[in-house]
Amino acid sequence: MKTTKPIASIVLMLIAVAGVGYRCVSAQQTSPPVTVPELLRILRITTFRVHTPSHAGAVWDIKILKPDELKPRGGTPKGLTTRTDLLSLRDLGNDVYEFTLPQRDGAYSQGNFELCKEHSCSGQYEILWLKQPEYSTDGSQCLLGKLSNFEDEHPSAYIALVRVNSTPEH
Repeated sequence: MKTTKPIASIVLMLIAVAGVGYRCVSAQQTSPPVTVPELLRILRITTFRVHTPSHAGAVWDIKILKPDELKPRGGTPKGLTTRTDLLSLRDLGNDVYEFTLPQRDGAYSQGNFELCKEHSCSGQYEILWLKQPEYSTDGSQCLLGKLSNFEDEHPSAYIALVRVNSTPEH
Protein backbone atom coordinates (compact mmCIF):
# COMPACT_ATOMS: atom_id res chain seq x y z
CA MET A 1 0.00 0.00 0.00
CA LYS A 2 2.90 2.35 0.57
CA THR A 3 3.79 2.23 -3.13
CA THR A 4 0.36 3.42 -4.34
CA LYS A 5 0.66 6.91 -2.84
CA PRO A 6 3.78 7.89 -4.82
CA ILE A 7 2.26 6.48 -8.01
CA ALA A 8 -1.02 8.29 -7.36
CA SER A 9 0.91 11.51 -6.73
CA ILE A 10 2.82 11.11 -9.98
CA VAL A 11 -0.39 10.42 -11.90
CA LEU A 12 -2.04 13.53 -10.38
CA MET A 13 1.00 15.64 -11.28
CA LEU A 14 0.94 14.33 -14.87
CA ILE A 15 -2.77 15.13 -15.16
CA ALA A 16 -2.15 18.64 -13.82
CA VAL A 17 0.77 19.22 -16.21
CA ALA A 18 -1.24 17.82 -19.10
CA GLY A 19 -4.08 20.21 -18.25
CA VAL A 20 -1.71 23.20 -18.26
CA GLY A 21 -0.16 21.97 -21.51
CA TYR A 22 -3.61 21.55 -23.04
CA ARG A 23 -4.55 25.13 -22.15
CA CYS A 24 -1.32 26.39 -23.75
CA VAL A 25 -1.92 24.39 -26.91
CA SER A 26 -5.52 25.50 -27.12
CA ALA A 27 -4.46 29.15 -26.65
CA GLN A 28 -2.05 28.80 -29.58
CA GLN A 29 -4.75 27.32 -31.77
CA THR A 30 -6.98 30.38 -31.34
CA SER A 31 -4.41 32.77 -32.84
CA PRO A 32 -5.10 33.72 -36.47
CA PRO A 33 -3.25 31.81 -39.20
CA VAL A 34 -0.30 33.41 -40.96
CA THR A 35 -1.44 35.49 -43.92
CA VAL A 36 0.17 35.33 -47.37
CA PRO A 37 1.57 38.90 -47.11
CA GLU A 38 3.11 38.05 -43.72
CA LEU A 39 4.68 34.90 -45.08
CA LEU A 40 6.07 36.71 -48.14
CA ARG A 41 7.58 39.39 -45.88
CA ILE A 42 9.16 36.79 -43.59
CA LEU A 43 10.62 34.91 -46.55
CA ARG A 44 11.73 38.20 -48.20
CA ILE A 45 9.81 37.50 -51.41
CA THR A 46 8.38 40.15 -53.74
CA THR A 47 5.86 39.07 -56.38
CA PHE A 48 4.25 40.64 -59.43
CA ARG A 49 1.69 39.53 -62.01
CA VAL A 50 3.21 40.38 -65.40
CA HIS A 51 2.26 39.98 -69.03
CA THR A 52 4.69 37.89 -71.05
CA PRO A 53 6.02 38.52 -74.58
CA SER A 54 3.64 37.19 -77.22
CA HIS A 55 6.28 36.64 -79.92
CA ALA A 56 7.88 33.16 -79.90
CA GLY A 57 11.39 34.61 -80.20
CA ALA A 58 11.12 37.09 -77.30
CA VAL A 59 11.64 36.64 -73.54
CA TRP A 60 11.90 38.85 -70.45
CA ASP A 61 15.27 39.62 -68.87
CA ILE A 62 15.84 41.51 -65.59
CA LYS A 63 17.92 44.67 -65.97
CA ILE A 64 18.80 47.88 -64.18
CA LEU A 65 17.79 50.89 -66.29
CA LYS A 66 19.03 54.45 -65.87
CA PRO A 67 16.37 57.18 -66.00
CA ASP A 68 17.44 58.20 -69.52
CA GLU A 69 16.89 54.61 -70.77
CA LEU A 70 13.19 54.58 -69.87
CA LYS A 71 10.68 54.49 -72.70
CA PRO A 72 7.31 56.29 -72.55
CA ARG A 73 4.77 54.48 -70.36
CA GLY A 74 1.02 54.16 -70.56
CA GLY A 75 -1.73 52.81 -72.72
CA THR A 76 -1.99 49.20 -73.76
CA PRO A 77 1.49 47.72 -74.22
CA LYS A 78 2.12 46.10 -77.59
CA GLY A 79 3.68 42.68 -78.15
CA LEU A 80 2.58 41.18 -74.83
CA THR A 81 0.04 38.49 -74.00
CA THR A 82 -3.27 39.47 -72.37
CA ARG A 83 -2.76 36.83 -69.68
CA THR A 84 -0.50 37.41 -66.65
CA ASP A 85 1.85 35.02 -64.85
CA LEU A 86 3.64 35.25 -61.52
CA LEU A 87 7.13 36.76 -61.26
CA SER A 88 8.87 36.27 -57.91
CA LEU A 89 12.05 37.81 -56.52
CA ARG A 90 13.55 36.53 -53.28
CA ASP A 91 16.13 38.64 -51.47
CA LEU A 92 19.09 36.35 -50.70
CA GLY A 93 21.06 39.15 -49.04
CA ASN A 94 24.26 40.84 -50.20
CA ASP A 95 22.34 42.58 -53.03
CA VAL A 96 21.45 39.27 -54.74
CA TYR A 97 17.92 38.26 -55.73
CA GLU A 98 16.79 34.83 -56.79
CA PHE A 99 14.11 35.04 -59.48
CA THR A 100 11.48 32.90 -61.14
CA LEU A 101 10.58 34.71 -64.32
CA PRO A 102 7.54 33.83 -66.44
CA GLN A 103 8.08 33.43 -70.16
CA ARG A 104 5.78 32.65 -73.07
CA ASP A 105 3.31 29.70 -72.97
CA GLY A 106 3.70 28.92 -69.26
CA ALA A 107 7.49 28.47 -69.36
CA TYR A 108 9.66 29.91 -66.57
CA SER A 109 13.32 30.80 -66.25
CA GLN A 110 15.16 30.89 -62.94
CA GLY A 111 18.42 32.31 -61.73
CA ASN A 112 20.09 34.96 -59.62
CA PHE A 113 20.17 38.68 -60.27
CA GLU A 114 23.05 40.68 -58.75
CA LEU A 115 21.75 44.18 -58.17
CA CYS A 116 25.13 45.86 -57.64
CA LYS A 117 26.73 44.15 -60.63
CA GLU A 118 24.78 46.41 -63.01
CA HIS A 119 24.47 49.47 -60.75
CA SER A 120 26.84 51.18 -58.32
CA CYS A 121 25.57 50.46 -54.82
CA SER A 122 28.03 52.68 -53.00
CA GLY A 123 26.46 54.01 -49.84
CA GLN A 124 23.04 53.04 -48.58
CA TYR A 125 20.15 52.60 -50.97
CA GLU A 126 16.52 51.61 -50.88
CA ILE A 127 14.18 49.90 -53.31
CA LEU A 128 10.60 51.08 -53.64
CA TRP A 129 8.73 48.18 -55.23
CA LEU A 130 5.80 49.31 -57.36
CA LYS A 131 2.35 48.04 -56.41
CA GLN A 132 1.63 47.31 -60.09
CA PRO A 133 4.22 46.86 -62.85
CA GLU A 134 4.37 49.78 -65.31
CA TYR A 135 4.76 48.90 -69.00
CA SER A 136 6.18 51.00 -71.82
CA THR A 137 3.71 51.65 -74.62
CA ASP A 138 5.76 49.49 -77.01
CA GLY A 139 5.78 46.61 -74.46
CA SER A 140 9.57 46.36 -74.40
CA GLN A 141 9.95 47.42 -70.74
CA CYS A 142 8.15 46.60 -67.52
CA LEU A 143 9.16 48.63 -64.45
CA LEU A 144 9.10 46.79 -61.11
CA GLY A 145 10.91 49.07 -58.68
CA LYS A 146 12.75 52.34 -58.13
CA LEU A 147 16.29 52.27 -56.78
CA SER A 148 17.43 55.35 -54.84
CA ASN A 149 20.42 56.28 -52.72
CA PHE A 150 19.25 57.61 -49.36
CA GLU A 151 20.68 61.06 -49.98
CA ASP A 152 19.13 61.38 -53.48
CA GLU A 153 15.71 62.94 -53.99
CA HIS A 154 14.98 61.09 -57.25
CA PRO A 155 15.51 57.43 -58.23
CA SER A 156 18.97 56.79 -59.64
CA ALA A 157 17.87 53.62 -61.46
CA TYR A 158 14.93 51.29 -62.09
CA ILE A 159 14.59 47.54 -61.76
CA ALA A 160 12.83 46.39 -64.92
CA LEU A 161 11.98 43.52 -67.17
CA VAL A 162 13.31 44.13 -70.66
CA ARG A 163 12.04 42.20 -73.67
CA VAL A 164 14.92 40.62 -75.59
CA ASN A 165 15.22 38.18 -78.50
CA SER A 166 15.82 34.63 -77.30
CA THR A 167 17.03 33.41 -80.68
CA PRO A 168 20.24 34.76 -82.19
CA GLU A 169 19.78 36.80 -85.35
CA HIS A 170 21.79 35.82 -88.43
